[in-house]
This record gives sequence, structure tokens and C-alpha cells, in this order.
Amino acid sequence: MTFRQSRHGPVALITIDRPAARNALTLDAIDELADLVRATGEDDTVRGLALTGNGAFCSGADLKSIAALGAEGPDGIKDSIELGPQRLIRALLAVPFPTVAALDGPAIGLGMDIALACDSRLLSARGWLLQGWGRVGLIPGAGGELLLRRHNPAILWRLLEEQRPVDGPQAERWQLGEAVPEGTAVDAALRRLTTLAELPRTALATYATLHRSGLARQLDEHLEVCARTQVPLLTDARFAARVAEVVGTAP
Repeated sequence: MTFRQSRHGPVALITIDRPAARNALTLDAIDELADLVRATGEDDTVRGLALTGNGAFCSGADLKSIAALGAEGPDGIKDSIELGPQRLIRALLAVPFPTVAALDGPAIGLGMDIALACDSRLLSARGWLLQGWGRVGLIPGAGGELLLRRHNPAILWRLLEEQRPVDGPQAERWQLGEAVPEGTAVDAALRRLTTLAELPRTALATYATLHRSGLARQLDEHLEVCARTQVPLLTDARFAARVAEVVGTAP
């Protein structure tokens, strides 16, 4: 089982549960998570969604499986990007109530993009973010650059250059998230969402729509450019070599 679901009153919690792979997501798992998020958003009894991971938050897409698919050529790669990671980001942005990424471990590459797509990011002492895509010669194909720019447009080049973890205090200074100095990010997320759930559902839905409105207007064009660019990068013969190198030295 790749995911666990639980309810905490009006709050839904989805836990990525693939600890042996540091919660890296295969394309099938990404599709499954998108379906879970969408179904949660359509549940009239839910007023908040928290995402977390067992150990790591999410160490990104399963690069080995994607490299294997890329080695077969461009056929199907574009569809895999658009029907998988991009659909997941769209699903998160369509949830009609607040979403919180609870980081009690690393969020790398796609994991960081998923966290950035949520309305809040809470990082405990064990939580951190890493851009990651640049290490393997890729762009964030699910919209991570746009999501990052939404929060802090000044740090992209530094993140690409340094490729170092961003912990809670640094994330707070860069306006990427909030540090949780004591306890777990999951507990902090559940407390926040439970409090917010006291608002009428219509009010919550309107806050969510307004908070994401500028992003929604830019998303379609941005994701099309991402898909068009990512396909040749994924099918480049050097991509698999970069993956092998990075996987062996991942923090």
C-alpha cells in the first residue's frame, strides 16, 4: 500500500507510505494520489486536507522508473507527465478547502512541488525542502517553478546553484513555509485545519479560491511549456546517467 488515509474530525490526512523508497512516487502512485486528493475534495464532510509521509514527506518521483520509461523514447512520456504529476498539482489546487503539507522529513523534487502546491507548509525539526530537479538536468515538470515564484521569486537561481536542503527556519525566512519548533508537523497541521474547519464551508471554499486565483490563471500555459520541455530532457541519453549518480549520493 502506497498511501494511508485517516480522518480527524472534519480533517482528512493522507500519508505517503513507501518508506523503503523514502516515499518516492512511481507514475502509477502519482495517479493514485491525484485520485485520492480529488475524491477528498469532493467529500462534503471534509473541511481540511493534510498531506504527510511515513518518514520522508516525499523524495520526489521515482527517478529510476522514469529513466527506464524515458530510455524507451518519447512515445507516452508527454502523456505520463500530463496525466500524472500535472494532474496531481491540478487536483491539489482544486480542493475547495485549506490544504497543508506536513513535513516531518524531506520533500525533494516533486515532493517539494507537492508541498508548494499546498496552502501551507509546516516543517518540524526533521523536515526540509530540496529543489532537486536541477541535479538530474530536469525542470520541475509539474509547475514547481511557478509555485516557487508565487512564494519567493528571488531564490530560484540560488536553489539551483546550491542544491542544499532548506530547513524550517530557512524556509520561514524565505517565506516558503513555517517552522514547527516543537512536536510534529502533522500535529501542527491537524490543529490548524481543525480550527479552520469551524468556518462555514462556503467561506473556506471562497478563501481557497481567492488565495489561489492568480496561480490558476497562469497554470495552463505554464504546464504546457513544462511538458513540451521535459520530454526531450527525459529522453536524453545522459538523463539515466545523472539519475544513477544522484541516487547514489542523495542526502
